[in-house]
Amino acid sequence: MDNDLIYVVLVINLIMSILFYLQKRCELPLFVALFNMMVQYRVLSLELGLSQFVNFDYQINFVFSFEIAYKVAELIMIGSTVMIYAIMFFFKPPVKKIKDDNDLLKKFILQRKTYVFIGLAFFTLVHIAISDVQSSSYSYLTKLANSSFLLLFFLIYMYTKLSNLQVKVLYLSTFIIVGFITYSAELRFQFLGWMIPVGYFLTRNIKPLPKMWFMLGGLFAILIIFSAARVLRYTKTEARVITMEELYVESYERMAESDDVNFIDGFMMMYQIYPRYLDYTYGFDHLNILLRPIPRVFWPDKPLAGWFQNYQKKYGLEKTTIGFSPTLYGVFYAEMGTEGIIVFSVLWAYGLVWLYRYINQFNSDLSWLLTGVMLTALIPIFRSGDLPGDIAIVLMSYWPIIYFVYKYKQFLKKEKQRREA
Repeated sequence: MDNDLIYVVLVINLIMSILFYLQKRCELPLFVALFNMMVQYRVLSLELGLSQFVNFDYQINFVFSFEIAYKVAELIMIGSTVMIYAIMFFFKPPVKKIKDDNDLLKKFILQRKTYVFIGLAFFTLVHIAISDVQSSSYSYLTKLANSSFLLLFFLIYMYTKLSNLQVKVLYLSTFIIVGFITYSAELRFQFLGWMIPVGYFLTRNIKPLPKMWFMLGGLFAILIIFSAARVLRYTKTEARVITMEELYVESYERMAESDDVNFIDGFMMMYQIYPRYLDYTYGFDHLNILLRPIPRVFWPDKPLAGWFQNYQKKYGLEKTTIGFSPTLYGVFYAEMGTEGIIVFSVLWAYGLVWLYRYINQFNSDLSWLLTGVMLTALIPIFRSGDLPGDIAIVLMSYWPIIYFVYKYKQFLKKEKQRREA
């Protein structure tokens, strides 16, 4: 496919997603369309000479050319297009099955604020204690739960009476301080994990059209934050002091160079590995979501994760933990090739619509918060290079929110029984 035609399809997809959002109030197609455009920007930055293809020695003779880049961009565009219109096809407006309201939500969260305070304090201390540790183990990822407790703490702040001004100021100050602590170069998602849902919640009453401008501003802020975290990592390594103005300038330049969205490069590697050197996995990456938590000490021969680990085992290369994300569509490609991109895009569209409708069954503002959580969770999943690992990051971040919803539904049942008694 001609690369110019890709841009035409991208624009059409974006326009259709905007119209769908304005009509149905569903952000999922818009998220997919914007993500696809962000990925495609990598090709544009390479064409303009703003950036270069990644340069890491995997001991594999990879070819990085625009011919392959265009082919990979086409595959990502095909997957995005299929998913966008499949979402539109499957979508039905959520049914408000759970007859709650903000008063009940307020009553529940304020009754349990002590537990939220304890959880927030505990995971903040955990975060501080292991802040200098660099690891990808699940024990290290336990600190991600702080994102959920910050969101629950935010609800407490929102539902605390304004007449308690001193308390509200204390809550707000605590929220800002703890939120700032979660910002790090190693786990950038931890900061976004609470920031995006809070922003989405605060704009819940804004009409769709002006709300889209907030979305665009939020997208720009996300890209700057991602870039700034990486800049701070380099300045820390170089023991260099940097001002806020310099941080913004360097972060903006890094964003323009698309160094943090080099998903095309990651997919180009995977495109040259499957099926020439490794067989398609035929759904195993999805099955591995369930297998990944099993400790290798109990299952020494547990299948390896990631294409390079399997390539390294098969061809005897040196082990490395460096990876470049090929996007979720790259995972689909490793499963079944081009056909896998189409098939799994349809299946994922159905699953995303089901989840979107499920979390929007509340009458209270909880649905807004959960929708913000869902959209945030899609960020690491769609940029995925390791689907089971990215799902684990999402679950480690939001298990307290999931448990909160479970207990809240139990509370609503008891309230209904009490009122009917």
